[in-house]
Amino acid sequence: MADLQKFRAHESLNTDTAADWSVTSGVTDAASSSGSALSVDVSEYTTLGLYAAGEIYIRFTKTSTATITQADDLKLAAGLSFIKIPSALGNTIYFNYQSTTTTAHDLRIVKM
Repeated sequence: MADLQKFRAHESLNTDTAADWSVTSGVTDAASSSGSALSVDVSEYTTLGLYAAGEIYIRFTKTSTATITQADDLKLAAGLSFIKIPSALGNTIYFNYQSTTTTAHDLRIVKM
């Protein structure tokens, strides 16, 4: 009987589905000397596809303005990354990003 049951109920629900998507084009991140991070509303999506030309700091917030701090925020390497968006439980959620240096980088964002 154990051979017939390959997956349990909670394992079979661990699926990813095709989603609507939106491309945010012409984005450049804020240089680290500019203070506040730039923000994108990602409330209606579950995943971000990101291509950063340089390293960036990221964070998710419930307000459109955020200040990135090197000690607290995640550093994302240059290149292609896919990130799951945390649940906002009915609230608006923003993806905030900023360059790790004083040079701004090109950033391509696909919201899925």
